Amino acid sequence: MMHKLILWDIDGTLLYSGGVAGEAMRAAMTRVYGRPSDNERRAYAGKTDQQIILETFPDRPAEELLGQLDVFTATYLAILNEWADVFRTRGRVLEGVVDVLQRLRAKGVVQSLLTGNLAPIARLKLDLMGLAKFFDFDSGAYGSDSPRRVDLPPIAASRAAQRYGRAFANADIVVIGDTPNDIACARAVGARAVAVATGPFGVEELRAHAPDAALPNLADTEAALAAILAE
Repeated sequence: MMHKLILWDIDGTLLYSGGVAGEAMRAAMTRVYGRPSDNERRAYAGKTDQQIILETFPDRPAEELLGQLDVFTATYLAILNEWADVFRTRGRVLEGVVDVLQRLRAKGVVQSLLTGNLAPIARLKLDLMGLAKFFDFDSGAYGSDSPRRVDLPPIAASRAAQRYGRAFANADIVVIGDTPNDIACARAVGARAVAVATGPFGVEELRAHAPDAALPNLADTEAALAAILAE
């Protein structure tokens, strides 16, 4: 068994929701806060759901906005469940993802999540796309944990340490994502950063942020494993 904690981003890295998740989030914002976010996709990229709420309503106190986070989470989850069939139809798992997840599972690494998604939303998205079986959700960190994405890696490392009775630090931790924010997250804890250009940023844009590896996608399983495991 390899002593590694692999932390995956979800949107643009593992799957596309075909815009359904964004529509559900905007609908939930309208119900709970009175109006939706008008951010385009690139502005959402790499941010936590809490951060998106705070930036959408800069004129309102953070305590008031985040005081309604539980209601927002429940509303967003209910809408996404209602739209589950549309999500399955319009969404898709990205090329190569299943093969890479299967190979990593066979190596005995811990695979969890480091995502801006609220925890129940993360689980539902992966359930709907048939990917949930690959992840130990209790070792991850989510947009529910902090508005600041850079706060998330130490939370995930601490949860994994408690679950597995051993510390994960520095190169034991690998953060995989499709935005500069994912790279910054990895850097904040000395983790390995693997960038995948399957979201709104191209390979060269991601390389400018100096990840340990930058891939066009996960289609080449061997190249992806070499990048992730530094073999």
